[in-house]
Amino acid sequence: MGLTTGACLASLGHRVVCADIDTAKVERLRDGVVDILEPGLADLVVENRAAGRLEFVVGAREAVSGGDPVEVVFLCVPTPMGEGGAADLAAVRAVIEEIRHLLPSGCVVVNKSTVPVGTAEATRRLLNRRDVAVVSNPEFLREGSAVHDFLHPDRIVVGSEAQDAAEKVAALYARLGAPTVLTDAASAELVKYAANCFLAMKLSYVNALAELCDVLGADVGDVTEGMGHDRRIGQAFLRPGPGWGGSCLPKDTHALVQVAAAAGIDVPLVGASIATNERQRHLMVDKIRAAVGGNLAGRGWACSD
Repeated sequence: MGLTTGACLASLGHRVVCADIDTAKVERLRDGVVDILEPGLADLVVENRAAGRLEFVVGAREAVSGGDPVEVVFLCVPTPMGEGGAADLAAVRAVIEEIRHLLPSGCVVVNKSTVPVGTAEATRRLLNRRDVAVVSNPEFLREGSAVHDFLHPDRIVVGSEAQDAAEKVAALYARLGAPTVLTDAASAELVKYAANCFLAMKLSYVNALAELCDVLGADVGDVTEGMGHDRRIGQAFLRPGPGWGGSCLPKDTHALVQVAAAAGIDVPLVGASIATNERQRHLMVDKIRAAVGGNLAGRGWACSD
């Protein structure tokens, strides 16, 4: 997400400095070597490096203290699932501690990572800089199509209590011509969780429907096709499968449950989606076991889409 954000912002004409703590990775990026498989990303890195719009340095301190004054700092760090399902914000806090005394007056700090509601406020407290604004700008990038998603977004969401800071961040994306939602930080933070949890619920619902179709002798493909023609529902995320996973849906569903619980709110639909997803994995194993006569020991497996 961080590299895609930096390379794509550079492609829009902005001068971008990307920082990483891995010295070897930084050296490879300086040489135009991109280790992750994202179509178009390596080309963007090479092109914008050659144009002088994209630079790679070691450490956040070097990124904000070297060269021209920094106007906007994007925090693009991991927020994995922590203890109890809550998002682990250790990396966010570490970067803020490293750079807070180095930021120039008038700079804007942007939380680009998926973070729970209240992180912008916590960032403001940790920065302890009345002259530095904090903005929430969640990403909506899918693995394998991140560059396309960045350059052809469904929407841009920017939230802050400082309207001028929000508008400054939104202006960075102006060339994309996407619908832009300007809101408060809490609402912007919740948008990403709300969207991912809705998709997870849709997938869990379809998997439960597939199980029902098996029992009733119905064709789940025909059922979902019939559903998808309803414009209120649409065709996306209506394919049954072994359960949802990846880097976002599991941690985001658990994080929303934790955020809601801390606020004294129950979200049973999300909880049921998580439970359905866990059950779906066992159902898939049962299907495979039944297909091969009940014995899985010593067998090799291959999966195809």
